Amino acid sequence: MFAQGFVTNLDIVNLKDTIINNQERTLDWMKKTAQKYGVVVVGSLPMLEGGFLYNRMYMVHGNVQFNQFYDKKHLFSLAGEHLHFSPGSKRVCWEHNGWSMMPSICYDLRFPVWLRNQKDYHVILCVANWPKSRSLAWRSLLVARAIENQAYIVGVNRVGTDGTGTVYEGSSMVVGPDGAILVQMEDQKGLCSVQIDAHALSVFRRAYPFLADADNFRFNPLQTHE
Repeated sequence: MFAQGFVTNLDIVNLKDTIINNQERTLDWMKKTAQKYGVVVVGSLPMLEGGFLYNRMYMVHGNVQFNQFYDKKHLFSLAGEHLHFSPGSKRVCWEHNGWSMMPSICYDLRFPVWLRNQKDYHVILCVANWPKSRSLAWRSLLVARAIENQAYIVGVNRVGTDGTGTVYEGSSMVVGPDGAILVQMEDQKGLCSVQIDAHALSVFRRAYPFLADADNFRFNPLQTHE
């Protein structure tokens, strides 16, 4: 939700209409930025489709028309996100330059079954509006998800103070499959880069084939709980 912040009260000042009007503008900006710098741009935004509003994460390529997306599965009920947005039901993996990546959005990070590596990805991508008051959970869960899935994880979090007075300290980081923090940012806006190694990941998984012993969970979107 980088274009307008994490907004869940869509009843005020016709905010819903404003967001809908801006969704194509935001996607166009992402595409032009990807083209300008020759990169792939990832971020989430509110997206209206078929009468339903989703928190949708896009991976935008500058040189192709097809943009991959993922709709957030776990809506943050503590802030009322579930009252205005519809949950996604499809677990997806993105492919780019030989890498398979699993997208996730903020609150998804707390649910390991949803993010369970079924030997179908190398990297978890997580964009977030994770507040400073729960920063220990943010850092700990990133490390835990990397270790248990034997994957790299890229966690990108916002900084600053929002309109409700909530403070965000960032702590964006990249974690290796062994849980080692490869890079961690502070509470200021900035840019960093880190090199990840597909060969090293393959060697690590062969040396420690823990994924072969994982429980065989299956997600059923139609399952209900009483």
